Amino acid sequence: MLIIRGLNKTYSNGIKAISNLSLQIDRGIFGLLGANGAGKSSLMRTLATLQNADSGEIILDGVDILNNPSQARTMLGYLPQDFGVYPQVSAEDLLNQLAVFKGFTNAKQRKEIVAHQLQLVNLYNQRKQKLGTFSGGMRQRFGIAQALLGSPKLIIVDAPTAGLDPTE
Repeated sequence: MLIIRGLNKTYSNGIKAISNLSLQIDRGIFGLLGANGAGKSSLMRTLATLQNADSGEIILDGVDILNNPSQARTMLGYLPQDFGVYPQVSAEDLLNQLAVFKGFTNAKQRKEIVAHQLQLVNLYNQRKQKLGTFSGGMRQRFGIAQALLGSPKLIIVDAPTAGLDPTE
């Protein structure tokens, strides 16, 4: 369960992106709809611990995300709208490194997890290919694979289908 209470975020330029937001979300799939500039991405970046809130509280399955970001990150998967990649690194190597960051320290287990994630998004045959050679849709699928690493309790995605073919 995700609980948000009295969340506020104002940027240094004075733009108030989140104003006294409170909500409770049970397990399931939920979407945020709103106009450009409504604060959707700001909320997602705050949930993903990439920016601090000015005030408020975010609790995910009993973990205070704002006060325990390291613990929260083990429970989160995040795919931003613009997922950048290292163009000279292979999909397999980068996903392997991201798995290390997620806490997968056993090399054999990590290799299996990386292979599974790449198969999941139909990129296993391109695993040795440098990410700079990937199409936009392939990069998006790679982003989805990394967001799903470790079976996170909360997956935050910003425009996850951008650039994907309908069959993917």
